Amino acid sequence: MPQQHRDFFENLPMLFLGLLDPAGRPWCVPAFGPPGFVASPSADALVLQRAPVLVDELGLMLTPGSSVGLVGVDLSNRRRNRMNGRVRHASGDAITLAVDQSFGNCPQYIQTRSQTVARAEPSAAAGRSSSLADPVVRRIIESADTFFITSRAAGPLKGGSAGVDASHRGGRPGFLGINDDGSLSFPDFSGNRMFNTLGNIESDGRVGLFVPDFETGEAVVLTGRASIDWSAERAGAFAGAERIVDVQPEEIWHATATLPVTATLAEPWPALEATGTWDEVRLAALKRDGYRRFRIVSKRRESDAITSFYLTPADGGPIEPHEAGQFLPIWLHDDEGPILRSYTISQAPNGHDYRLSIKREAHGRASRLLHDRFESGDVIEVASPAGDFVLDDSTQPIVMLSGGVGITPMVAMLDGLVNAERSGAPRRKVYFIHATRNSASRAFRGELEALARQYDWLHLFTAYSAPGAEDSLGHTHDIEVRLSMEVLADLLPFGGYQFYLCGPESFMRALYSGLRDMGIDRSHMHYEFFGAGELDDTEEKAATAELPTRATVTFAHSKVQTEWTAQSGTLLEIAEAAGLKPSHSCRSGKCGTCATRLLSGSVHYPRKPLIRPAEGHVLTCCAVPMDEHIEIGL
Repeated sequence: MPQQHRDFFENLPMLFLGLLDPAGRPWCVPAFGPPGFVASPSADALVLQRAPVLVDELGLMLTPGSSVGLVGVDLSNRRRNRMNGRVRHASGDAITLAVDQSFGNCPQYIQTRSQTVARAEPSAAAGRSSSLADPVVRRIIESADTFFITSRAAGPLKGGSAGVDASHRGGRPGFLGINDDGSLSFPDFSGNRMFNTLGNIESDGRVGLFVPDFETGEAVVLTGRASIDWSAERAGAFAGAERIVDVQPEEIWHATATLPVTATLAEPWPALEATGTWDEVRLAALKRDGYRRFRIVSKRRESDAITSFYLTPADGGPIEPHEAGQFLPIWLHDDEGPILRSYTISQAPNGHDYRLSIKREAHGRASRLLHDRFESGDVIEVASPAGDFVLDDSTQPIVMLSGGVGITPMVAMLDGLVNAERSGAPRRKVYFIHATRNSASRAFRGELEALARQYDWLHLFTAYSAPGAEDSLGHTHDIEVRLSMEVLADLLPFGGYQFYLCGPESFMRALYSGLRDMGIDRSHMHYEFFGAGELDDTEEKAATAELPTRATVTFAHSKVQTEWTAQSGTLLEIAEAAGLKPSHSCRSGKCGTCATRLLSGSVHYPRKPLIRPAEGHVLTCCAVPMDEHIEIGL
């Protein structure tokens, strides 16, 4: 070992070891101690003053000559080193390892964590035999963002490099999945190209996993047999995966007092956003052309023009999660053909259904169809929730300004705040200010007033611009004027608020401009605006580019090819003209719903999109071809 490796191991509070049981099966188990519990008396030796956890319970081999793999990870800075070697001798808790190889690994997929000592020693009775039927075991596995894996080479192991290896794997929570047949699966992302683990799996297949819950100190420890699925189709379904590894467990332990430290997540690996989860893969498999069938289970009238539609998956599968404030793209059909629309989900996530609260517009083709012809039991097609009009993560007070049907994302966000407070999150004062014509047009009145009576941090104000005969000032509403900056100045102290706006364009432009004139920083203003422009009018023109006169566009998944000209519009528009139904909503590069893989060629954005697509993706709603041949994953 070079000196820097020796220093690294000596300063770690934990190591993860790969050891074999008498049947030759590999297990991955941790060893913990205060920094200094590992010593390196020479360049070819490591001495552990603490025995690994579960060694006795699992009967792990520590006899001289036994192969061992080891990985050390500094969770505070993502540094990682691995070592392979043999047991030189073991006496009591002290184990001396003869080092054969020591090498560093890149920091990819390591989540940084702050560590706190929870107990001086792990419990002597650290675990019990269990199974995937145990809800706690399933919870640990399915919520893990980190696990450690041990693998071994085939044949008799006589020490040296042909032995046991220990490695680290990281991803988003849910990247380690449990399959219906009782097996586990995880993606293999692009890494350091050393392929130690994959080579051992191809050689022998026996592996051990250590899946920690850093918050509680529990872990799932298992041994089994792994295989690699090299098919591009299966890997392609999991974002970021180059191949998929399947593990059939043979023995599973639930370790209830395994980690003497707790480690709170400080920062995920930055590139995790480009990776997937098994829930996303399963949900995508339920969709056809990006859409999934949902059944209307009930309708509820909210006002004289707004009706709520409650939707659940028609296939009986799980509902796709969303953030409060996001919208849901839907696909309808009438006698004139297909209709693509997006409507705000007007409640926070509940894991059961979506609520769309839709205003019937006199000339609205989709809204009239939904209001007049769709009833409970009918089925519509929906895509994935999308949109970035969601609550910030600060603790500042919130002002919600809504007009008309613009109340829908505000109700969802408020629902989310209520759920957060019930879960122990800090309270945030909320001024919920809504403008509408009168009580007949006012939606969610009973729901909001019930919340205001229950939560003293919620303050409701309602402005009626045309009160009806049955309306009573001070009872049904607070003021009888159109909402303006003068009204807001009387209601609010204007100090350190986050402002959220949604409503008719004229309503939003007036309030946005007024707030800016009062010196409110743009970073404190959030709005939902789907139209040809922005409230700031700050759209940036992209640099000019020389575009082809004609281009051939191939939609790879649909096996459709079409021709683009300067008069064809965007990639989204030519896809729709070709009969496809790609996901989209804003058509201005703001929401990201239309993001699709760019398989070949390059594109140009005549107007700079407001968000940046992931690496290798294109926003079809605002992109045009820049090469004569391009291929996208629609």
